[in-house]
Amino acid sequence: MSVVLNALKESALEGKNLFVACSGGLDSTILLHGLIELGFKPTVIHVNYHLRSDESNLDETFVKELANRFQLNLIVKNCSTRQTKAKGVNLQNEARKFRHSFFQEIIQENERNVVLLAHHQNDQIETFFLQLIRGAGIFGLGGMHVENIGIIRPFLNITKEELKAEAEKKGYKWREDSSNKKNTYYRNVFRNKIIPELTTQFPTLIQSITFLQEKFREQQADILSNLAPRFYEWKTKKCISFLQWNQLTLEEKIATCKYFTWPIWIIERIELLEKATLSSSINKTQLFRTKDGFSWEPNFVNVHCWDFKSEAVSSLPDSFNVNEIYIDADKCKFPLEFKEKSENITLMKHRAKGSTKLHKLMKDNGIPVQWRNSYPLLFCGDVLCWVPGIAITSSFLADSNSQNIIRLTIS
Repeated sequence: MSVVLNALKESALEGKNLFVACSGGLDSTILLHGLIELGFKPTVIHVNYHLRSDESNLDETFVKELANRFQLNLIVKNCSTRQTKAKGVNLQNEARKFRHSFFQEIIQENERNVVLLAHHQNDQIETFFLQLIRGAGIFGLGGMHVENIGIIRPFLNITKEELKAEAEKKGYKWREDSSNKKNTYYRNVFRNKIIPELTTQFPTLIQSITFLQEKFREQQADILSNLAPRFYEWKTKKCISFLQWNQLTLEEKIATCKYFTWPIWIIERIELLEKATLSSSINKTQLFRTKDGFSWEPNFVNVHCWDFKSEAVSSLPDSFNVNEIYIDADKCKFPLEFKEKSENITLMKHRAKGSTKLHKLMKDNGIPVQWRNSYPLLFCGDVLCWVPGIAITSSFLADSNSQNIIRLTIS
């Protein structure tokens, strides 16, 4: 049996909803043919980036004809050049982000959905060198996994040459991507020049790199296994303390980013976040600073459980704090009730002249912007009288002459 069919049989695809990413090139075309030969009826998915003018459209036409010939469902996703060619963006990175977002949409629709990609051993070796020059650790140098978060790459142990030999033997047709011959990108430089030269000089290089990548992936598995209880805790709480974060090694931080699908560059930003003001956030991410760490939960109520108590007291204490308030019941417009934030509310500060905008009070006291709309506020009638833990309004406060005093506390 061919190396292609063997690899597909080892991937345990039965019982899964198969989606095959097909560009029309050699690798993905032979992947599709192999699945059909084994009796599968996958859905074909194709991304058209519109980067090579007519050539891109001809690729799409080829894939459509292939899907029609085998009576397969086809999904075509178009990527606008406004996204990939925008000023200051990395074209390859944007294209990668676009297609992987597309793949994850499919995977998350149904727990049985999997996306098959045709990456092979040559791609794996190129990835090693690309990660090496970027100074990556074991999570980068370990390369791609055969199976990872709904993505299956059955050809990672098969060379490009083996795939091409099989395609030619069976008379398959495919499309050639002319951009692969241009040494515009680092990957093409390694593919077309550096790796061929190195393997000529050092024939066992590929085997050595493959061995290293296997060892790196074993280390990755150990790290992920050790972090599993913490991942569960953090995923449940939707926050990580700076103390916990700073105790992680760099590789553990990378593993955490991968688990929560955060970009790796966020690691440096978290260090800056710790030194920033309490209400800071990381641009272009959902992460924001909390009192002792950072969170990605925009719903304040789910993050903090407030416990309010009220009781009648006969006198005032010697000292006050922002976690309790003493109200003169005779000055109040009842009912006393908690409401969420509304726009342009001002608050008279206790023992201070003038008023302060609520959003400024919250910002100055470190309430993250994601929480401000659901922060509980105490109103006397229509008048805001207390922002728990931050400030109180003097109008309704009890004093030494008050006869009916209500104490409200928060914990």
